[in-house]
Amino acid sequence: MRSIVLAVLALGAVACSRSTAGGGAAVDADDATVASFTGDWKVSGHIVAPWFVGPGFSPEPDADVLGATLALTETGSSGAATLTCDAATATVEVVPVTQLFEGKVTDAGLARSALGVSEDEIAVMRQTCTANGEALRLYHLIAEDRLLLGLNDIIYQFDREKAAAAPAP
Repeated sequence: MRSIVLAVLALGAVACSRSTAGGGAAVDADDATVASFTGDWKVSGHIVAPWFVGPGFSPEPDADVLGATLALTETGSSGAATLTCDAATATVEVVPVTQLFEGKVTDAGLARSALGVSEDEIAVMRQTCTANGEALRLYHLIAEDRLLLGLNDIIYQFDREKAAAAPAP
C-alpha cells in the first residue's frame, strides 16, 4: 500500500510542477509581509492533497478556480467566486515545513517532493474574510512568485507574473 501512495505522490509532484514559470527566488519567510502575497496569480498546477484518503474516488479541482485569475490585495481577494472576498483581514505567520496546511503535511520530504517546497520555513498568509462569515484561506508562499492553496482536498499552485521591464527609450 505504501508503494501505491508514494507512486501517487510522485505523479502529483509532476502535476504540480507543470508550470512554465519557475516561481522566482526563494523567500525568507521571516521577511514576508501581507504585501509579499499581493498581485495577480494564475493556477499553474494542482494535485490531490497528500493527506486525502477517500473511498475509491479522488476529488476534482474546481473549474472556476482553474480558469480565473486570483487577485490578492491587502484587504481582500477576487477571482473565482469561492476565493472572492470584498473585505478581509490578513496576517502573515511563519511555519516550519512540517506544519504546512495547518499540520496536514508533517513530512519535510513529502513537502519537498510533492509540493515543491525548498525552504525549512514558509510564510503563510491567513486571510479571514469578514464579508462572508469569517471564511479563512491559507496562502503558502513557497517562492517569490509561487504560492499554494489547499481547497477541498486539492492543492492549487499559483504563479504570479513578473512585471515586464519597461522598454529602453
